[in-house]
Amino acid sequence: GSEQFNVLECILSGIMSVKGKRVLHMDRNSYYGAESASITPLEDLYKRFNIPGNPPDSMGKGRDWNVDLIPKFLMANGVCHSPEIFPILCYSRCRKPA
Repeated sequence: GSEQFNVLECILSGIMSVKGKRVLHMDRNSYYGAESASITPLEDLYKRFNIPGNPPDSMGKGRDWNVDLIPKFLMANGVCHSPEIFPILCYSRCRKPA
């Protein structure tokens, strides 16, 4: 399915990046990741779910928020069943921020 393609695409682009290649991700959304995206800033989350107005000032800066559309712990037990995936993710540095 498309989830498997997205995982393979991510792994391949990570490996290519580690090898010094430039990788360009393109998405029709204003955010990257489809159903498993993390939305930031908070104002974009308000737009995505048609919440009127802006986040209250008490929530701080919108860029301080990164809201996952799905809980990521489910992915660890859902999409990636293979134990071989962990060395690949470690090698591609997917676990580290860019």
